Amino acid sequence: MIQKNIEGISLDDIYILLENKVPEGRTLEYKSELPHEGDSQKIPFLAEVSAFANSVGGDMIFGVTEENGFIKSVEGIKEDDQDKEIQRLENAIQNGIEPRLVPPPLIKTVALENRAFLMILRVPQSWNAPHRVVYKDHAKFYGRGSSGKFPLDVAQLRAAFLGSEHLSEKIHNFRKDRVISLLTDRLQTYNLSKGGRLVLHLLPLSAFAGTRSNQIQPKIELSKEFPPLPSSLGGGCKLNIDGLITYALDRDQKVLSYCQIFRSGIIESVAVFPPRQNGELVFPGPWYVENILKISEKYLTGLFKFSIQIPIYLAISFVDIKGYRLGLGDMFFHSEGELFDRGKFQESCRF
Repeated sequence: MIQKNIEGISLDDIYILLENKVPEGRTLEYKSELPHEGDSQKIPFLAEVSAFANSVGGDMIFGVTEENGFIKSVEGIKEDDQDKEIQRLENAIQNGIEPRLVPPPLIKTVALENRAFLMILRVPQSWNAPHRVVYKDHAKFYGRGSSGKFPLDVAQLRAAFLGSEHLSEKIHNFRKDRVISLLTDRLQTYNLSKGGRLVLHLLPLSAFAGTRSNQIQPKIELSKEFPPLPSSLGGGCKLNIDGLITYALDRDQKVLSYCQIFRSGIIESVAVFPPRQNGELVFPGPWYVENILKISEKYLTGLFKFSIQIPIYLAISFVDIKGYRLGLGDMFFHSEGELFDRGKFQESCRF
């Protein structure tokens, strides 16, 4: 797979593959032309796509001639209607593979000087795997290795189904461990203020598949993309063992809110709601709704810049909120209603 966001791929990137003699492999496939209509070409095409989706994903590059697995020349494809060809391939994938690929494949064309074009079909690793080809009487599952696609045998197919089921368990366990850490103050590095806590997690499924655990290289510059939940007080950022953390401090120089960016693409953002000066415990409802929506949109924009794709789970937890009331109106004004009768509450949704 070309190590670039597909929108940023140019003709130069293809010539780099040619000049550096980058071979076909687990994540790259070269084709001289697009698959034409007919069973003889449609089934192999669908098999390639499903194999990428069932493995670690990859790029199919159409319009290059290959020899012994290496690009020999860049000839391009001569078709008058590029959009029609893209639609034809998308329809073939949608109707010929089940269940549907999640996330869906991406297609980009690159123009050549001779009025021809290259087409790059990027098939991400699917989080809805395993998939099978279901074109006419053909119904097989495929995987992909360094030498290309292969039919999955019974043991490989069983492992693929079990791996898909274990993803939800991995997500649940990660979230539970992080919340327990906050409940027991195991995260001493952050020196959090005392009070009820709101925990926002953005959890890309790719972070739990075990294939791409280092999607984000932590840099101080990322603090602008992933700020802590809003605070009027000062703060900063620093690199840590998990990646990068940005934070805001209270008047006692304790962390009032932070955003932890994990190398895997997981985002954990925590805001503390200390007791008021009169000792009253209030959780600001309108603040929660407005700022969670804003900050989540900003975090997603940041993740997409690293080609981290949906599905991404958004999970919200409330920690140590027993005895708090729900604040209505402005953030630090009146509160009403019954006290929260439990110390922890969780909810989640998926993009």
